[in-house]
Amino acid sequence: MTQALNLANFANNLNTSGQTSNSGLQNSSITVNAGTGLSGGGTPSLGGSVTLNNAGVTSVSAGTGISVSGSTGGVTITNSAPAVTAGEAKAWVNFNGTGNAVRASYNVSSVTISGNLITVNMTNALVDANYAVVGMGSYNNALCISSSYSPTTSSFTVIEVGINPNQTNTTAYNMIAVFR
Repeated sequence: MTQALNLANFANNLNTSGQTSNSGLQNSSITVNAGTGLSGGGTPSLGGSVTLNNAGVTSVSAGTGISVSGSTGGVTITNSAPAVTAGEAKAWVNFNGTGNAVRASYNVSSVTISGNLITVNMTNALVDANYAVVGMGSYNNALCISSSYSPTTSSFTVIEVGINPNQTNTTAYNMIAVFR
């Protein structure tokens, strides 16, 4: 498609500085519309300006372990997922086995004890259940993984065993770490 350019109309509207007036233009104005999440806009005069403002982020999504806040128009992304560096503990806990009290932990939300079964629940799930759990207890007791209690990405169960195989009391000091 070919469109003829009306140079005569353009030339007739040139001023002494070599510029044309708005009437010499085919479109003498523009309109700026504010889209989703924006406010402002309008029809500025030629050579003028218009301002667009963020009226609030309407939608932001994130992956596992990521939280997003967009209520004020700004976006803050926080990564609360556990470290992913190989060789570092992905979770650990030091707890009192006689009272379920967690003394200190990383990526552990709770410890539940039922007899000699100790279930550790992780705050943030791991990528898979292919991790190693190591642990120890005090007063001649030990913690071991039982093959009948399958680990998941968010929890695992260990069995406390002692010198006396019939012992079911948990010990006052238990330490467990998870490596992946």
